[in-house]
Amino acid sequence: MSETPGWTSPGSPEPAPGPSESGHQAPPVPQTTAAPAPPHPGPAVPPGPTPGPGIIPLRPLGFGELMDGAFALVRRYWKTAFGLSLVLACVLELVQAGVSWWLHTSGTRTEAMFDGYYTLPLEMLAGVISTGLLTPVIGNSLLGRDTTPSQAWAQARPHLGRLTGLALLQTAILLGSLAVPLVPIFALTGATMQPALLLLVPPAVLPAVFLWVKISFAAPALILERQSVVGALKRSWHLVRGSWWRMFGTMLVFGIAVGLLAAVLTVPGAIITLLIGGGPADIYATDGEAALGIGVMAVCGVLAKTLTIPLTGNMLGLLYVDQRIRREALDLELARAVGLPGHHPTPATAPVPGQYPPPGA
Repeated sequence: MSETPGWTSPGSPEPAPGPSESGHQAPPVPQTTAAPAPPHPGPAVPPGPTPGPGIIPLRPLGFGELMDGAFALVRRYWKTAFGLSLVLACVLELVQAGVSWWLHTSGTRTEAMFDGYYTLPLEMLAGVISTGLLTPVIGNSLLGRDTTPSQAWAQARPHLGRLTGLALLQTAILLGSLAVPLVPIFALTGATMQPALLLLVPPAVLPAVFLWVKISFAAPALILERQSVVGALKRSWHLVRGSWWRMFGTMLVFGIAVGLLAAVLTVPGAIITLLIGGGPADIYATDGEAALGIGVMAVCGVLAKTLTIPLTGNMLGLLYVDQRIRREALDLELARAVGLPGHHPTPATAPVPGQYPPPGA
């Protein structure tokens, strides 16, 4: 990419002023009478990181900065982040509690072993929706604008129908990519009674992992770029091209960190449930013990999901912005929009390309 005025690479050599060499040595200029060099016309940005008006710097972000940024956004806009995630967490845990109670009253012990997986499709839906609803907070933060819960809802509400459609389609794609290879493997394992066939499961999930990374940016693209459902999926696919391994590694490590954080909040509930004998897999538990155990797990689950849902959404949103900075120089557009030194500000009436305009714009 050609160099842009006001955006120089660190370590770039400065051209020496004066005429070219002509074979004659110029007379030396006394140090005491040397006049200072005239200033370079126009403002200039010194080499180095470009600051931003918000808590996220306008430059490519490293993994540590992505982690810090995800937590910093939650701390800064905790009312918006936790207000949204609390609603989603309560819905998810109510459904999970209903499934656990059904398993206790009517399910088999084998079915109860997969208690935590029956709500997986619903959790996928909630993940896409939460990422889309939190994206305006990230977009406004990059421009130095705070976002209240009512403002975030007002900005995301016009896109809620398309966001729901995207969540349904994205969940169907991922579940389908899992079901197509796994169902035959499990069916063949049950028919032949050959547990060794389960060794095929890890390679069978690789297509789903590939698709998961490729379409992870669909929700931010739909909200910030006002894409259609299919257009958002195509946009995400294009943005990840050539950077799949970096995206996968970042999302995997962050997912492990978030999982450990969730475990800190849910493991105590699991221990209490085990002590009182109220787990869904405990066929000898009374209805009272089961209800108590399910209630304890639901409370711990709400706490864990309320904290982890916005963290995951912020990470995906920041990865989307980081990839656009790396591929499309979005940082220059944002810097011009907010009038950072060395960048000519854009007209106030023109929204930044790819960014959701502020309320009233």
